[in-house]
Amino acid sequence: MGHSDSQLGPRVGNQTVTDTVTDTVWDDELVPDERGRTSAPEPDCPVEVTLTAISGRWTTLVLRELMGGPLSFGELRDRLPSLSAKVLTDRLRDLEARGLIARRTHPGFPVRTSYTLTDLGRVLRPLLIELYRTGNTLAALRRSLPR
Repeated sequence: MGHSDSQLGPRVGNQTVTDTVTDTVWDDELVPDERGRTSAPEPDCPVEVTLTAISGRWTTLVLRELMGGPLSFGELRDRLPSLSAKVLTDRLRDLEARGLIARRTHPGFPVRTSYTLTDLGRVLRPLLIELYRTGNTLAALRRSLPR
């Protein structure tokens, strides 16, 4: 008797789906649709899309700093003093190319530039929060392991 035949109906609890072509059992919560049901990384898999968005050394820290609002290059350098100007420039260009931040030039002399998150960039806030929580939990569990 499958879930759809049960008295409780097809949407009770954590469901699994069997792909009849490959006989692979999929957890509906982990893989709710076809885009993630792959045997190799695919560019349209939502997990791969997310990992690509936050990939790169310093990327998550730059995004974190911009979560509070627009910042200039100098303000970002002040907040991340170990980050070289070259790497910061590379990260900002990359994040702008990904559509996660926008660069704005302000009139005047000298010309000032600020960086701000786009709507796409702001979508990453809950992910960054959860990554921090998960990392904190993993670190605590590692500390509790016998040595």
